[in-house]
Amino acid sequence: MAKMATRAQKRDVKNRGDSIKALVKPMKWFAGLLAGGLVAVALVFAGVWLFSINTDNVFPINRVEITGQQFTQAKDIHGALRAIEDRGFFTMDMQQAEQVMQEIAWIKKVQLRKIWPDTLQIVVREHKPFAYWGKDGVVSDDGEVFYPNQLPEANWVSLNGPDSLAKDLTQLLQNYQQQLQQQKLVIQKMDLSERGSIDLTLQGDIKVYLGKVHVEQRLERLLQYFEVLTAQNKQQLAYLDMRYQNGMAAKWIDGETQTSSENGQSSRGI
Repeated sequence: MAKMATRAQKRDVKNRGDSIKALVKPMKWFAGLLAGGLVAVALVFAGVWLFSINTDNVFPINRVEITGQQFTQAKDIHGALRAIEDRGFFTMDMQQAEQVMQEIAWIKKVQLRKIWPDTLQIVVREHKPFAYWGKDGVVSDDGEVFYPNQLPEANWVSLNGPDSLAKDLTQLLQNYQQQLQQQKLVIQKMDLSERGSIDLTLQGDIKVYLGKVHVEQRLERLLQYFEVLTAQNKQQLAYLDMRYQNGMAAKWIDGETQTSSENGQSSRGI
């Protein structure tokens, strides 16, 4: 039974992936201080971190300069370097040092350089955060998901879906953001449901149900009629259900529901 459930789950994710890829295809579109127990001294000056990594080597690295970081914490970099057994100026394996540094969640790429007589210079290139991913992750602007030890508080969109579809969902959300800017609508959250349906939450906590098919047409319909809808009723919108063949349903906070269509007849789809 467990194997059957696992296969079913994998098949479900694949089906959702196929749906998302179908939507994407036509759219060509810091700083933590060192903990008291660490054997290091850290200074933050003009965006540069300075600390030492104790070593018994005859030619020790007494000074580490780090630039380029915004979200990466000093204790993480210090810990990564301390994990390298041989930290001497001449004997430190620079390739190994780069590898352990790039295991830090926020770091996308890192460049290391030794400066005589005792300095290690580190230039950090971090992932550019695009949205929160699920409950404890971040997705970058190029769709790479990573999981920091601590999430920063920021005004980012919340994006939810399986990791395997992160790139497609990121591209999709970027496109939707551009389109909705036409009506000055701001997306706060986008969810891909287990059934493959796309749901948006707009600024003001307005839910928009787009469904899983004809999403582009439904989005265009939203842009076409949103201003008219809000002009007709000054109350706060609760949700818009766009899963109708040629119309939509709107519900306001006061409880009133209105269904409208282009030809007076409409049936809800998926």
